[in-house]
Amino acid sequence: MFRALLKISEPRRSSVPRTRISNEPDEGNALFEALICEFHWTALQIGGIAACMNAALALGRTWTLRSCSNLVPVEPPIINVALRAWQEIGISGELAASISKIYFDLLDAKKLAIPLIDQAGAFSGSGVSLAKLEQITALWRKLAEDCKIAVRRLEPETRWRFNGVYTGNALILSKFLQEAQSGSYGCVNQFGEAAIPVLPQRRKTPRYVLLQPCKISDKVGSSIAFARDISKSGIGLDCERDLALKERVLVELRSGQKLKGTVVWSRNKRVSVQFDEPLTDGDPLIAR
Repeated sequence: MFRALLKISEPRRSSVPRTRISNEPDEGNALFEALICEFHWTALQIGGIAACMNAALALGRTWTLRSCSNLVPVEPPIINVALRAWQEIGISGELAASISKIYFDLLDAKKLAIPLIDQAGAFSGSGVSLAKLEQITALWRKLAEDCKIAVRRLEPETRWRFNGVYTGNALILSKFLQEAQSGSYGCVNQFGEAAIPVLPQRRKTPRYVLLQPCKISDKVGSSIAFARDISKSGIGLDCERDLALKERVLVELRSGQKLKGTVVWSRNKRVSVQFDEPLTDGDPLIAR
């Protein structure tokens, strides 16, 4: 049956670029990755503000708080969308609630911190009370601690879905947030300027149109599927049946190319498979 269905001429190698359909990851992971990217950035900003407050408190230089003005986090709408869809994106209700609480607590922390930051525009005579600063610094250190815990809990879920491309972010953030939580201010120089770490993974992998029948095999057996799109790290399929999350599968394309991977999203017989090994840049499936 498979060979009959695949009686289509082999694709010719061509210099014509593959049609890029999106900069989003494979369907089903887009919302999850958006949550990861936005939350990592928020955690980085929280760590930066906590570090600036640590420096101001330790050195008695409240004017250093002026560096916080460019670090105040803004909650993007996608966070609310992702957290409301926590079941669909495959995270626990407990984890979704803990992230939601961070953004809720952030609102109160910003209300208290912004007036101090606004007062700290001059190198002297800022009028910021050290007692008040100590109280607010404690809030931001607690936020840094909560972010560190959430980043570490998200990392295993992120690793198996995206082949570890965000692991570097998690390691950098965990270390940075731990330092901020403990009162360190190593990222703040003598002029009160903050240099927050650079997160290595910020971009998404482009997807390309594929549109061809294929075969997918798992522990139950083999069945016909239809490959909609592909990226360097995964493939989107329409299947004859739903497949379980984390199911190990083998996808065979009409060219005979076989791709091993793991089901990272499955809904209404639409499936996203993450490859064990990313495709090379020169692979005809994604070559531009």
